[in-house]
Formats: sequence, structure tokens, C-alpha cells
Amino acid sequence: MSVKPEDVLGSRKPAEGFLCPLSANRYDIEFLLFSISDYESKSTIFEVGKDSPSIGMEIDVDYSSALGEDSFRKIKYTFSDDVLKLPLISTSLTFKVGQEALPDFRMIERHYFRSKLIKSYDFSFGFCIPGSTNTWDAVYDVPPLDDDLIDEMIKHPHETTSDSFYFVDGALIMHNKASYQYVKEDCSKEKRSYQHGCEAEHHDVQHITRAMSEAKCASPEDPRRAE
Repeated sequence: MSVKPEDVLGSRKPAEGFLCPLSANRYDIEFLLFSISDYESKSTIFEVGKDSPSIGMEIDVDYSSALGEDSFRKIKYTFSDDVLKLPLISTSLTFKVGQEALPDFRMIERHYFRSKLIKSYDFSFGFCIPGSTNTWDAVYDVPPLDDDLIDEMIKHPHETTSDSFYFVDGALIMHNKASYQYVKEDCSKEKRSYQHGCEAEHHDVQHITRAMSEAKCASPEDPRRAE
């Protein structure tokens, strides 16, 4: 049975396994560069490119289970805990399209803590012409999280997870998973860790970048998806 956007939007728990094979990406979509920044300070939180090392946090492919080729679709991230409290985030994504047009490129990302839905994002890219390289810049609101929940997320690394679903014309073509560790900042420092531009381990951007554009966010407590 094919997976539709309404299927993942209606689910309140992480997906069991991957809902499509790697071969489903018949459009040869390739992510070239992706960055996340604090909108107010303009500091880079995370940046990764196909031909450059990642900046601003640690990332790692998850080899902890015998997933075969699916290991490259399950990524482990380490962020500063400050990222959980930023009210506005800006993103920039550059991606390349194969020789077939994308009639409606869309990503839905669902975030969980211990299997409970805490954030839901819905991003629409619209139409992309064949063989094109595209860049989207966006600014979006981050829903506030309760301080107690943030403390629990810090205390329990990689129990915060996400599913990222990529659709073309309503058909699922890519599905990635991630888990997150949040490191508490030293409040005595003048700058946050991501403001120093530190380098982290480099991995193929095809497996780790997040497609984000024209960001729309809905609170999991609100059954309505942001329009």
C-alpha cells in the first residue's frame, strides 16, 4: 500500500522501519548544501555541503544495527540545548533535480520524545523543472517547549527522534530517520558553541541534510495542519 501525506500526518508515533525503499527516489533528487541559522543573531547553527565539512554540530551515521543500506538513512545529531529555545530559525537549502520534473515536492517532518509527538512541520517546494539546481530560503517559527520537557530531552540523549518524509505529487519517494542529543551550554560563556563555527565529522550530504522551504509548523496539540 502506498503511503500518502495524510497517512504520516495522522500518525502520532514514530514509523516502524522505513516506509519506502531507497530505490523510490526515481527523480534523482540530490541535496547539495543545507544550513540552519539563528534568525536573530544570524549565527550558523548547522551547515553541511556535498564538497565541504559540516559546521556547528556533530553528526554520525547510525551503524548500531544491522540495517544494511538503510544505515545511511538513520543519522545521529548533537546540538546545543539553546537550539531548543530559539523562537525563529532561518534555513537555506540547495538541491538538484534529475531529468524528470517534480510536479509537487513536499516534505513532512515529525519530531518525537520517547514516542510522543512534540513537533510537526510541513514544507512545500512546489514545481521543479528537470535538471535544475534550486535554492530556497525560509524563516519560520519554532513552537515553544516546556522547560521540564527540555530538561528531559537533555538528560536522555537520542530518545528525541524524527521521521522525515519526502513526497512528489503525493507519492512517498524518500524517508529518513534521525535521533538527537542535546548538550547543555556553559552559561558563563559569551558565545554559544555554534557561534564559534566549529567543524564536525563530514558525511555525504545526501544522507544527512534536511529539505526545508516555505516552512509551515503545526503544534501537535492542534489537529489542524498549518496552511
